[in-house]
Amino acid sequence: MKTLPLSRLDTADHLVTPQAFSDIDEHSPALSLMTDFRQHWPHAVSASAPALEAARQMVAEGLSGKLVVDRQRELVGVLTLERLSEQNILVALHRLGVDRDSLTASDLMQPRAAMPVLDYDVLASATVADLVVTLREAGEPYCLVRDGEHHIRGLISVDELSERLHRRLSLKPKASIMEALKA
Repeated sequence: MKTLPLSRLDTADHLVTPQAFSDIDEHSPALSLMTDFRQHWPHAVSASAPALEAARQMVAEGLSGKLVVDRQRELVGVLTLERLSEQNILVALHRLGVDRDSLTASDLMQPRAAMPVLDYDVLASATVADLVVTLREAGEPYCLVRDGEHHIRGLISVDELSERLHRRLSLKPKASIMEALKA
């Protein structure tokens, strides 16, 4: 072993983010856009957490969504800022008959059974262009990635994909708020 040389930051050194670079294009490997849970802790919120507090945290952290986990830290769904919109809150209040402060993350999340999932091996042989087409058609802002050992291995975010490609990606339209009220 050897001791590595340490130094101090210079005033010219600055913090970067992946979005500051244009190293991803439609020919890039799709895996380059997956948040890999073998390397990064997932952003998560408890299913019983107050929904409005979860929304405040997400905005403060600059996140558009968080995984929702139960007491055993098993995935039960995903909570997005879109699902925390005023319209969706009103639908949930009508459906559940509770007050605003009683809404939990699990009341507004998309359940795990409804989330699109890609197999890791399929993603490993795909390009970003393939991923764009797939996610547009799915119409969902997030897609889980599952490996061959049934591990929920990662997450792909349409927002992050848009930022990395430096262009807004449109998704297939979802059901209207009136259709949701009828359900």
